[in-house]
Amino acid sequence: MLTPVAPLIQSPIIFEKTIIPDEFGLVCWNIQKKNLKKKFAPLIQDWKKTYRLDLILLQEAKFSPTLLSIAGFPFVGAANIRLPRHFSGVVTAAGADPFSSQFQMTRAREALISTRKNTLITLYQFKNKDLLMVVNIHAINFRSLAWYQWELSQLYELIKGHCGPMILAGDFNCWRQSRKTILDAITNQLNLEHAQPRDPHHIKEWFGFQLDRVYTRGLGLIDIQALDCKAFSDHNPIIARFSRAADFRQAASV
Repeated sequence: MLTPVAPLIQSPIIFEKTIIPDEFGLVCWNIQKKNLKKKFAPLIQDWKKTYRLDLILLQEAKFSPTLLSIAGFPFVGAANIRLPRHFSGVVTAAGADPFSSQFQMTRAREALISTRKNTLITLYQFKNKDLLMVVNIHAINFRSLAWYQWELSQLYELIKGHCGPMILAGDFNCWRQSRKTILDAITNQLNLEHAQPRDPHHIKEWFGFQLDRVYTRGLGLIDIQALDCKAFSDHNPIIARFSRAADFRQAASV
């Protein structure tokens, strides 16, 4: 399990001149490297249709430069582990090509297994040219509180300059109050709100704290739920629907 030389992988298919619709669906899921199993593709295709998904955010996903798409969507992956035939890391797939993409790998390594974690930042364009920043994170887990704070502070420095709509979502490994306090401080600085699912008991918890979260800014929340789906992972998927806040640009500039 080695750190990839080139962590950023983009699928070979592209959708030219496509945009994120003003109302869109999202799924966020720590899939625990099970996304290449045969049953995953029909499941995510069914969810894509049922929930009208436009964004798919996966953590602990497998991918490779030869993987064409995820549910027919082009994707960008930020690898933190190089496996014999695949990479593993965070993946964001969308019904639109990314305007830009970058990653931020943790400096800290997990205890015992000595692997880093990665965060993927992609920008997508709305019809009115506003840019939606999508931050797909798998936060450092078995390291000290100081490392957790430092890694999130580095992410904050990378994304704080974006003034438009934003989604920060993934597995935050927020399993104690001191970690939640750090996370709350960062999200407050970014003016992000926690989109709490209407059935939060399905979200994986450690010591009473939710690991998987979705934070947003400049978007209207239409619905968000956590599905009870343990067929692939001990994390459950979060599915949400948002609308672009038409007055956000004006409000942000006041």
